[in-house]
Amino acid sequence: MASLVLHYIKDWTPLLDELHRCLTPGGALVFSLHHPINGWLLSERTDYHRVELITEQWDWGGVSVTAQSYRRPLSAVFGALRRAGFSIDVVEEPQIGSTPEMESNAEMDPELLRTLNTQPFFLFVRAVRE
Repeated sequence: MASLVLHYIKDWTPLLDELHRCLTPGGALVFSLHHPINGWLLSERTDYHRVELITEQWDWGGVSVTAQSYRRPLSAVFGALRRAGFSIDVVEEPQIGSTPEMESNAEMDPELLRTLNTQPFFLFVRAVRE
């Protein structure tokens, strides 16, 4: 299980090779990452097909934080998994949904909630060792 960490690694090859080695046949790697389209929108949009470092500014409780991660096209995500010996079992573009409790929560920004439910933010993948 790797939740929202793989996009901080430039070259997935050594990691995926080692995960493949550690898993038994039929074992699963489940991970989430920032959706590739978000990285594309944050990039200079010069070449969708390359892996590149992108920078974001986040507001973390009133403190401005600079975050860097690697964006990659979908073909790089799934190609790296296939080359390491995984088959793709599940791909999801999740929505978090909305409940009356969430909508009435003063800490939940209604615009953020709308955005999370109408735009691609994350990609969930389950890949199985062959």
